[in-house]
Amino acid sequence: MEGKYTFEQFNEDLNNGYKVLYDYVRNRYMVYKVNEDCYMIELVEQKSRNPVPAKSMVTFKAVKQMFPFFTDLEYKSDSAK
Repeated sequence: MEGKYTFEQFNEDLNNGYKVLYDYVRNRYMVYKVNEDCYMIELVEQKSRNPVPAKSMVTFKAVKQMFPFFTDLEYKSDSAK
């Protein structure tokens, strides 16, 4: 991908039905949009010893604040249900 990946592009991908896998604080998570201003974050792989919730509902604001710290982004299409 050329250039810097922005939050606006990330948000558009979530709006288009993609599930996004990413690393955040050494753990692997998946985020997807459930409803307007409602996102689900699921723990996929825990690499740290600190306890973290397996699933959590967050708002648009929370996702936007965490986005700069996401690494190793990977997309998953929702069409394979």
